[in-house]
Amino acid sequence: MIIYEVNCLVDNGIVDEFRAWLKPHVEAVLKADGFQSAEVLNLTDDDQLTARPYSTGFSIRYRVSEQSALDHYLLHLAPALRKDGIDTFGDQFTAYRRVLKADA
Repeated sequence: MIIYEVNCLVDNGIVDEFRAWLKPHVEAVLKADGFQSAEVLNLTDDDQLTARPYSTGFSIRYRVSEQSALDHYLLHLAPALRKDGIDTFGDQFTAYRRVLKADA
């Protein structure tokens, strides 16, 4: 099992609009093969968030069945989904990502 984590720092002035956009965005990601579930969490303490005190943080954690499914998503689907966020919100948010795996 792989956790694909996307952390978003959103300017406080657009939090409601971002939250409304995020729900269908997560649903679109979950349509990718191998993506099994997602949880959206409030990011309350993070070095990146501390550096942007005018922001609200979200952490979206997707459970993915295997690395090949994540690789396919990142190569073929993620660019368009990321572009949608940038086209909608411009520089009013930032995102950084991590991939987590359990020790074998």
